[in-house]
Amino acid sequence: MVSYLIKRIFSLIPILFGISVLVFTILHLVPGDPASIMLGTNATPEAIAALHKSMGLDQPLLTQYLHWIGGMLKGDFGVSVHSGEEILPQIIKRFSITLQLTVFGVLIGWVLAIPFGILSAIRAHSKTDIIVRVATLLGISVPNFAVGTLLLLGFSLYFNWFPPIDVVSFWENPVEAFKVFILPAVTMGIVVAAGVMRMTRSAFLETMDKDFIRTARAKGNSQWTVVIGHAFRNSSIPIVTIAGMQIGYLLGGSVIVEQLFSIPGLGQYILEGIYQRDYPVVQGGVLFVALVFVLVNLLIDLIYTWIDPRIKY
Repeated sequence: MVSYLIKRIFSLIPILFGISVLVFTILHLVPGDPASIMLGTNATPEAIAALHKSMGLDQPLLTQYLHWIGGMLKGDFGVSVHSGEEILPQIIKRFSITLQLTVFGVLIGWVLAIPFGILSAIRAHSKTDIIVRVATLLGISVPNFAVGTLLLLGFSLYFNWFPPIDVVSFWENPVEAFKVFILPAVTMGIVVAAGVMRMTRSAFLETMDKDFIRTARAKGNSQWTVVIGHAFRNSSIPIVTIAGMQIGYLLGGSVIVEQLFSIPGLGQYILEGIYQRDYPVVQGGVLFVALVFVLVNLLIDLIYTWIDPRIKY
């Protein structure tokens, strides 16, 4: 396990290097000059050239990349060309908000998905199964911005309640934080629940046909003892896989949900950088998201060995 962990950590280096090259290249191929956008349409060529020099945009692309990646290796994500603020503290601040929203949304999704997915599997082809499958199909088909818009309209028009604009941490004020995050978390949770519920049902249907399940039943064990004591752990790997992928995506910043509910998370920060042609913000933000995603995948791989000790690396 230790040797595998070391190999996986070293394997992250070429992955992150490839992502950094890709992001840097794509951003510099996007039409639009950040200096011209910052100075406006009435800017003189001399002013634009001076800003290019101060931002380092007058240097060759290779020099710009080496300077940027060298700073990243030292933990220096650079400074925003739009606001002049250091990027890394902003990323950490925004990521903490996205992390709270993700945890809240994932918990809502799992609480809905796993029990109903198991219930649908053990009552396959019943009315309960049909209802769960239809709900899952709706959850997958309806985009999250549509769900969020309906929630906003419903709670604003019928309940006369709208989430506060100022984001509060759960550690500071749990009640106010709950009011802020409940609607966006439910929006994300519905999407999470649809995918996990579908995978839970499929995994349990496959496991319930195994010989060891028939043996457990033949010994006189109750239905829930068979399901929880024997089938649950053996069905967990595909469920953990899709859940881990969803967590990685959500931690990267659910841009649409954060934009819709005015949540100043990491996704909205990167989106603002794209609008403003703020190269350092976008490059640093995307690379941070990539690091989070590969670390989540590494954690999921390690969880596999805890679920099934037969897995060897």
